[in-house]
Amino acid sequence: MQKEAALFVYVDISNSRTIFSAMSEGTAILNDFADMLNTAYKDILITPFSIKDGDAIVGGMRDFTALLHIYSNCLTHYYSEDFKTSFKHLPAVQNETLNFYFGAGIGYIDTQSDNINIVNGTSIINAIEASNIAKTITKSQTNQKKSAISNNENYFFAKQPFKFYCLADSQSFGNVINALFFLAFEQLIRSDKQQQLFRVKDEHPEYSNIEIGVEMGYNTLSKADISSRISVLMANSDYYLYTKVRQDIIHFLVDLQEIMKGAPND
Repeated sequence: MQKEAALFVYVDISNSRTIFSAMSEGTAILNDFADMLNTAYKDILITPFSIKDGDAIVGGMRDFTALLHIYSNCLTHYYSEDFKTSFKHLPAVQNETLNFYFGAGIGYIDTQSDNINIVNGTSIINAIEASNIAKTITKSQTNQKKSAISNNENYFFAKQPFKFYCLADSQSFGNVINALFFLAFEQLIRSDKQQQLFRVKDEHPEYSNIEIGVEMGYNTLSKADISSRISVLMANSDYYLYTKVRQDIIHFLVDLQEIMKGAPND
């Protein structure tokens, strides 16, 4: 087949051999995320998410813009009550210390298949390598320096349980994606409450302030107090800049896909 531009995502559990008492616990979590992603993106997947290398899942699609939605959905699922209920016996899930390395690979595939062990091409190679880079960054840093560039360091996602990194065939494109994701998911979120607020608004854009407050656990307050709390939280946040950066990520991925469709890929 002719090479085809594709996005692959490789998600690896951090320290899986030390945080679980049995490998089956990590496998169950990976299968849970794979099922969630396969259900949400069944119409666009070219390779469904499945377990690879024992402690990771990988899947692929043609639509580059799915990258932002997949990352956001992983965060939403991670913090959901359904996920915590399903794995209530695992302390790392309950206390939210479970971390993942989220590798995004943008490139081409030479062989398309539902079987991840048959697929090959630069997109899946880039995804696996991106996950490894995220692992290296996480292990070598505990706090992101003020300037990742001047210190010759990479973007460290300290606030998120999914440590993000993207590699593209042209690494300048991957660098732009890394910078935009870092701005959206690290720099513009200044507190745990803001992070929760952003997640709820992303998942339920139609919610009123009162509905947002109830979702965030303020249901014991009066409606007036709930509305006031959310209004203050919004006023002190960069939510609208955050949504602008998310839009810019989508526009960049759309343009990148068009560039790669028209570029020589042999």
